[in-house]
Amino acid sequence: MREMGMPAEYINKLYRMLQDIELSKDINNSFKKGIGKNKSERNDLIESVSLKVLNAGAWSRFGEKVQLQLPRELEDILPEVDEFYRKQHNGRKLQWFHHWSYGTVSFSNNVGKFDLDVTTLQLSVLFCWNDRPHDQLSFETLRIATQLAKADLSRTLSWLVAFPKMKHQILLTDCKSMNFRDFTDSTLFWLNQQFAIYKNGKDHSRGRINLIGRLQLSMEQNSQDEHDDILQLRAERIQEAIVKIMKVRKRCPSAQLQTELIELVKNVFLPSKRLFKEQIEWLIENKYIERDPNDFNVFLYVS
Repeated sequence: MREMGMPAEYINKLYRMLQDIELSKDINNSFKKGIGKNKSERNDLIESVSLKVLNAGAWSRFGEKVQLQLPRELEDILPEVDEFYRKQHNGRKLQWFHHWSYGTVSFSNNVGKFDLDVTTLQLSVLFCWNDRPHDQLSFETLRIATQLAKADLSRTLSWLVAFPKMKHQILLTDCKSMNFRDFTDSTLFWLNQQFAIYKNGKDHSRGRINLIGRLQLSMEQNSQDEHDDILQLRAERIQEAIVKIMKVRKRCPSAQLQTELIELVKNVFLPSKRLFKEQIEWLIENKYIERDPNDFNVFLYVS
C-alpha cells in the first residue's frame, strides 16, 4: 500500500482496524467460555452473540451514540460483557454503538417461519411485538418502548413497512402515504401475519431475507429534549400503573408492587429499580400513596 502512495496515517489505521477484528475473535471466545459455562440456561443466546471491540482512534466514524432500549434478552448480557472486559483490560471503558450492530431474528406467522437479517434498531422495534404478535402499536408506544428519537424511529419503521423490491412487507401501517415523514404519534403499525418471501413468481413459507440494506454508520445528533420527553412518558406510564394497582390493593408491599408493575408495563418497557423508586417518591410527595407508619416497605393508597 505504501508503494501505491497511500499515506502512512491511513495504513496505520487500517492495520489497527484489522487487528481489532482479530482481537475481537479472542475476546468472543474468552467471554463465551468464562460466562457461558455458568449460564447454562442462556448458552444458546450467548453462543449467538458476536462482540466487536473497536478502538475509537482507528474507527473514526462512530458519530453520536444512539439512545436505544434493547430487547430484555440482550440488555441482560451487556453488564456481563462490561464486567468481563474490565477484568481483562483494567482502566478501559466500553461504549456501546448499537447502530453499528446487526443480527438475525426468527419470525413466525400464519404462513411460515422466516429468518430476518436486521439492524439492531430494527430488531428492537420488532421485539415490541414479541409478547403480543397480533396487537396494533402506535408510533408513540414504539417510541417509548425503544427510546429511539422520532427521526431514527421513523426511518427504521420505513424500512419495515416499505422495503424496496419486496412484494410483502414485515410491518403494515394505517399511514396511507407510506412516507416516514407523515408518521404521527397515533400512526398504527402491526405485524403482517400473511408475510411471505416472494421469489421466482411464487410465495415461499420459509427462507431468509436481508432487511439491513446498508448500516447507517453516522446518525443525526439526537435532541436531549426529545430523549428527556421519552423518559417523562415512561415516568407517567409508571405513575399511572402504580396508582391503578394501589386503587385495587389499597395496601401493598414494595416487592409485590414492583412485580405487579412490571407485569403491567412489560410489553412496553421494563422499568429500572431507580425509576421505580423515583416515581414512588413522586407519588408519595403528591399524596397519591403513603408509607405504612408501621412498615417502611409497605405502601397505602390515599383515597
